[in-house]
Amino acid sequence: MLEKVAVYLRSRVLPDSSPGCSNLMKFFHCIPSLQELDIRGSLWEYLTVGGLPHNPPTALNNVKSLKMADMSFGDLKEVSVAVYLITSCPKLQQLTIKCESVNNVVEAVVQFLQDQTCSGGVAKLFQSVEMSHFTGTKMEMQFVRFILASAPLLKEIFIWNFSYILQSGRQMINEMKQYRRASPNVEFKFEAVEVE
Repeated sequence: MLEKVAVYLRSRVLPDSSPGCSNLMKFFHCIPSLQELDIRGSLWEYLTVGGLPHNPPTALNNVKSLKMADMSFGDLKEVSVAVYLITSCPKLQQLTIKCESVNNVVEAVVQFLQDQTCSGGVAKLFQSVEMSHFTGTKMEMQFVRFILASAPLLKEIFIWNFSYILQSGRQMINEMKQYRRASPNVEFKFEAVEVE
């Protein structure tokens, strides 16, 4: 049984014109016993083609670890797929995200994440979240708010980036501590890496 899958797609994706044909369903149909999933590269674009199915693929039922790289917090479709994957993995415990830099605030993404935050309680087994290349954009902070509101067992949020890129880490952590939390015991860790 295949339990761990890492997928990296380098080339751009051509849209499939056939209506009602979700690439997300096609992708997960072949891997029913998945426990670890690592998504990166242009796979985000591929998974957005055809929309998101109403019923999540059963392959996501046993996923405990989800790694997401190269996802743009400035792209509503990619953020929608990320939230869909998170909320469709009932046993998810660990989430790792490598943030892609975004310079402009995308209000549609912020609004989408605010709407998700209101639904709450979707990541019941979450224990740890690690976000690298985190810059503290409005979209990233709203994503953290969504996670905090949704995860009653969350123990740790670890955030890091290169020190020359990051806004004040203490300021970000203080803002995060003001967010509504499903877990009263969550610990915030922050690291700014110096570049020589």
